[in-house]
Amino acid sequence: MVRHGLLLSGLIFLGSLSAFLLVRRLFFGFIKKSSQDYAVMLLRVLRLPSLFWAIVISLYLTVKLSSRLLLGYSSVVEKVLISLLILSITSFFSNLLSELLQVYISKASLKFPRTGIVFVIIKLFVFILGTITILSYLGIQVVHFITTLGIAGLAISLALQGTLSNILAGLNLIASRQIEVGDFVRLENGEEGYVEDITWMNTIIRRRDNNLVVVPNSRLVNSIVINYGKPVPSMNTVVSIVIPYSSDLEKAERLTLEVAKEVQKTVEGADPNFEPSVRYNAFTELGITLNITLRVLNPDYQFLIRHEFIKRLKKAYEREGVPFIQPSAQPSRSA
Repeated sequence: MVRHGLLLSGLIFLGSLSAFLLVRRLFFGFIKKSSQDYAVMLLRVLRLPSLFWAIVISLYLTVKLSSRLLLGYSSVVEKVLISLLILSITSFFSNLLSELLQVYISKASLKFPRTGIVFVIIKLFVFILGTITILSYLGIQVVHFITTLGIAGLAISLALQGTLSNILAGLNLIASRQIEVGDFVRLENGEEGYVEDITWMNTIIRRRDNNLVVVPNSRLVNSIVINYGKPVPSMNTVVSIVIPYSSDLEKAERLTLEVAKEVQKTVEGADPNFEPSVRYNAFTELGITLNITLRVLNPDYQFLIRHEFIKRLKKAYEREGVPFIQPSAQPSRSA
């Protein structure tokens, strides 16, 4: 009798498992016909969990149809299987939401940190919901669990106040999108470079010499930062020279503007659609200050543009006999 019962249970398990695997194969075959990113993502996320679901559900059906063979342990086995199923579904949804966000970021061409603080928080939130669901199914008072979790969270937040401050500041940086990966920024202390990553604790900035500056997120949020990548990566760069009082100012202005336009049109990295400006700015002990405003497409090009402009301007002044005293340069965000 027991042998026949075991044989029947085995047949029920194999039959249901075969049916689920057949449905799984047909479903995956249908998805493979689509070349959409979301379909490919769904296929990748479903592949392993769906096999586990087929096994667990087959075992559950076997237990339900063969409860006499378990001698009163069927309810316990059912609860274990349902708990495993809920846990697996929780894991599936945590991965699914993360993958959906990844696909959206890729399609929208958004700049996002490599460490993925948001992805970890999404998975943690889904797992907490799954845990609460399992506890509720097993008959455990969820209110006590939530209360305990709240007290533990309060104690942890007090003990790790500085750490949580950096984490929340990092989330604020990501959500506000005022500073993103790839932006060129200048810090309050004069350090400047490209934002490489926004981690749990710090923002990583790569300087021009390829050294890294590690800034705590809370410090970055509370300091003044110039972001040269927003609203657009292009920027103005101002070159200043001093023209002696004895010079022909009209001639110096005309010649300077010609060189500036030539540099703006021909040098790589300069904005060819920008009209440079030349303005006398102030009287000094040595002469009159002349500011020349050029525009570059990217902060990296500002040094090349200054280099080419000063070199060509010196040749033009020497050729036309226009004296000058000393060049200097500074970047500007003005339009």
